Amino acid sequence: MLATLALLFLAPKVDLDVTYSRVPGMDLKMDIYRPEAAVATKAAVLVIHGGAWIGGDKSEMKPLCLEFAKQGVLAASVQYRLAPKTRWPGFYDDVQVAVRYLRENASKLGIDPKRIGSCGASAGGHLALLLGFTDTRDLKSTEYARHSSRVSAVFDIFGPTDMSRDFPKSYDMLFAAVLGKQKELAGAEIKAASPVTFIDRLSAPVFILHGTADPVVPVAQSRWLEQRLRANRTAVEARYIEGMKHEIPISNPAVVKAVQEGISWLKTNLLR
Repeated sequence: MLATLALLFLAPKVDLDVTYSRVPGMDLKMDIYRPEAAVATKAAVLVIHGGAWIGGDKSEMKPLCLEFAKQGVLAASVQYRLAPKTRWPGFYDDVQVAVRYLRENASKLGIDPKRIGSCGASAGGHLALLLGFTDTRDLKSTEYARHSSRVSAVFDIFGPTDMSRDFPKSYDMLFAAVLGKQKELAGAEIKAASPVTFIDRLSAPVFILHGTADPVVPVAQSRWLEQRLRANRTAVEARYIEGMKHEIPISNPAVVKAVQEGISWLKTNLLR
């Protein structure tokens, strides 16, 4: 009974639909999961949903955000504009603005602006990696422009890393909807949308989780990312779960263990 009451008192506070940006025709929002003060670490993570850049919702990341908050890390699950209505790089700009919003409001949120990471699954993993490898793309943006858009550590869950390789031709229509050009004409866009393009000495460390049986994002994408990061001498850890598909099956103990390791790894890296 006492243990149950203690858990209730430690339950994260959730602020839903907090507007972080206003773009033509809509307000962009995030859900903020604040850890109980007794466990708060001053670290924060921007959590990004998947959906092939054309679907998905920030609410889908609630279980992961709750786990971060329980570990003392403030988690912000972010909404971003979707293709084909918004083409690349609109949604990339959105998540960069979201990072800058967290820095602008660091005092109010009780976080350290230098201790912000990113985490995402699938298309969200792709955007999370870009946040770790790049700074502000749109230098004309006036939203929180004095802040950096780069994060300090990334937890990538089966995110695409190199749009030019491994994907079957059946994905060409999706890429056209996302990039705004047919794949054979989108060489520059494909390069700019591929996180591996930007790996350099400033790249954030990365924790990778991917299933060996993923039919949507080939596991080769993560293995290639890991190889490039090691060659660059960037800190990286990877967990490849045998038989796991494009999902996070919590009935699989190996998956649960890997997710918890990813959360702990991100927290540790943000607190260094």
